[in-house]
Order: sequence, then structure tokens, then C-alpha cells
Amino acid sequence: MRNTWIILKREYLERVRSRTFLVLTILAPAIMTALMILPAKLATMGDKPQHFVIVASTQQFGEMVRQQLLSEPMGSEEAEGDSSEASRKPEDQYVIDVDTSSTEVERASLRDKVSNREIDGFLWLTDDAIAGHRVDWDTREMAGSREKSWIGDAVNRILQRQELAKAGLNSAQTQELLTPVKVESVRIERGREAKGSGSGRFLEIVVMVMLIYVAVLLYGISVMRSVLEEKTSRIIEVLLSSASSTELMTGKLLGVGAVGLTQIVVWTVMAGVIALPSLATQASFSELQLSPLVMISFVLYFLFGYLLYSTMYATIGAITTTEQEGQQLQFLIVMPLVLSVFMLMPVLRTPDSAVVVWLSMVPFFAPIVMYARIVVQTPPIWQIALSLVLMVATIAGLVVLCARIYRIGVLIYGKRPTLPEIIKWLKYANA
Repeated sequence: MRNTWIILKREYLERVRSRTFLVLTILAPAIMTALMILPAKLATMGDKPQHFVIVASTQQFGEMVRQQLLSEPMGSEEAEGDSSEASRKPEDQYVIDVDTSSTEVERASLRDKVSNREIDGFLWLTDDAIAGHRVDWDTREMAGSREKSWIGDAVNRILQRQELAKAGLNSAQTQELLTPVKVESVRIERGREAKGSGSGRFLEIVVMVMLIYVAVLLYGISVMRSVLEEKTSRIIEVLLSSASSTELMTGKLLGVGAVGLTQIVVWTVMAGVIALPSLATQASFSELQLSPLVMISFVLYFLFGYLLYSTMYATIGAITTTEQEGQQLQFLIVMPLVLSVFMLMPVLRTPDSAVVVWLSMVPFFAPIVMYARIVVQTPPIWQIALSLVLMVATIAGLVVLCARIYRIGVLIYGKRPTLPEIIKWLKYANA
């Protein structure tokens, strides 16, 4: 145990004190924060209102369309959770003029103004255009579906109001009839309404699962490279003279794992101090509901997932002689993680389906699939407990098995061993 602690301490301090660790720990959250915040900030910097012209046969109809466009600006639903967008008045986003001259000369003049960037576009909304059910929206660039939908909804809303007014309905009745019905998604969990919307749950899964995925891969590969470095430099021979192969492998796994936890703790603190205050105003981030069970599950599945995959990475480092060979073999280890990520959508849709339930019990898939199930819809406690027990048993078995391969493999140089040779190593180590 003493040797394991010494090796753990050495592995931890050697990596924490390195410049690579310091740079990655500081730059990674800074880059992620910049990618999330800067695009929205840059989009609003130097933003000037768009200038449009509505060409209508009558001033009254043109003003009605203008007021409708300003009352429901394009993208208003997406901006509800963004404080910077929500605080901007429609008058600050658009300048809309009404023109009652519907001659071809006026149309040509407006086209020239669009080309010369005097205006951003004009809407040809004459009585003839409405009667023909075709309204032209002239701009410098091809209008997108959101723009056309925004304008089409506004025009249709005004035409409907006019028809309802002709039928004898007052403005209040018309407004009541034309108010759209919003559909809210409500998730039921164990007979009760669960908090958090689908977008918040999806974001919660993606952030935490990708953190597990990247950390397991990053530090598992780090273990493999550490074994290869000590093996090629012959330092491993000196270490094995003072400690057993099991102590050496266990200390290396725990030391590198402690580095990973340290880095994640630092990232979490930095996210809480720097990023979360600004991201909390956005709708998808404000809907995050991190319960104690979710946080505890994240820690447990991260630790067990790391130990499971790092043990296999250490074995690859022991049986290979170069990093290129290790990269070729690590495909077998990465496949379960990749398949687990592909299973996220089925987990979101049907977390209680037979395929998802049984797959979440498999130790190699459990760190991601079972954790995602816990976030989406908490499964029965016995399923969570069984998956953890199976992971612990698998880790214990792999440690014993891999320690035997590690014992002989780290001293073997030259060509990569074949499967029959590895089986012989297991027999020799057991003897």
C-alpha cells in the first residue's frame, strides 16, 4: 500500500506541475466560454436597424402591416431567454416606412435604393398582389424561410382581422380568435410533473456526458502513454525492483485519475465564477436542474468509467512497443464509448425501453447510458445499484487480469505479442 501511495503521489505531482496541465486547465474553459458568449456579443455589436419600405395601395393598410411587424419582430420567440435581445425594442431593430405609390416607376426607384444600400428591402403589398395571393419581398440577398414566414404571418393576420371586422366582430373578439395556442411540453415522472423542459434536460445530458467522454479518453490515453514512456526508457525495470506490478499499475491509475478530478473541479469552479452568470439568462441554461442524485451519479460514473477504461489503456501500453501500435489497438476500447454517445437519442425518447435498460447495465456502456437515463427519468434504484455493482466487479476483474499482463508485458520489447502469447503471460503470472 505504501508503494502504491508513493507512485500515486509521483504521478499526480508530475502532471499537475507541468506547463501542459496549467495551460490546458486555464485555456480550455476560456475557449469554451468564448465560443458560447462571444458570437452573441459580436452579433449585436454595431448593429444598426434594418430599413424596410411597405408599398400598399392605402396608407391605412400599410400602417396596419407595419404595426403588426413591429409588434412581433422576427425571432422574438428565440430571444425570450436572451436578455440582450429581449431588451431591444422593435423600433431599435427595424425602421419601416409606408409608401402608397404603387407605380412601376416607384418600384424601379426602390430597387435602385436597395442596390445602393439606401434601404434593406421593400414589400410589394398592393391590392393586385394580395388578390393574386403573391406578395414580393425584394432584398439584396435571398430571403430565408424565417423572414418569409414572419412577413406572411403578419400579412395574413391583418387580412384575417379585416374579414372578421366585416363579419361584425369587434377588436377584442378578433384578438381573442387570432391569439395562437401555445403547446407546452410537460414531462411526467412517477405520477408527478417533473421540472425542467426537454431542451434543458438535453443540454444537461450533453454537457455532462461529453465531460465524461472526453475525460475518460483524455486520461485513459495519458495512462497508456505513461506506461509506454517508462517502458521505452527502461525506467519500468527500476520501478519493478521496488514495487510489484499491481502496485505500480494501481498507483498510476489512481494518480492520473486524481489529476483528472482536479482539472474538472477547477473547470467547474471557473465555470461557476465566469460563465454561469451570463449563461443563466439564456433559456436553455436557466432550465438546468442538477439534483443531488444527478451530481452524485456523475461523480460515481466518472470515477468508475475512468478506472474501467484506464485499466484497459494501461494493458495496451504494456503489450505495445510504440504509440502508433497503441493508437491502432485503442479503437477496440473507444468503440463502446462511441456507441454510448450514439445511444443518447434513444435514451431521450424511450429511457425505459428494454434495449436501453439492458445496455445501461453493461459496464462498458453504463458510464454514459445509465447516467443519461438518470438525468432523463430516474430509473428504479435497484437498476442503478446493479449497474454500479457490475462496474465494480468488472473493474476488479480487469485489474487482476490486466495486472498479470502488465507484470510481463512491461518487460517485453520488440514486436507486439500475439493473442496466444498474451494467454501464456496470464498462465506464467498465475504460476
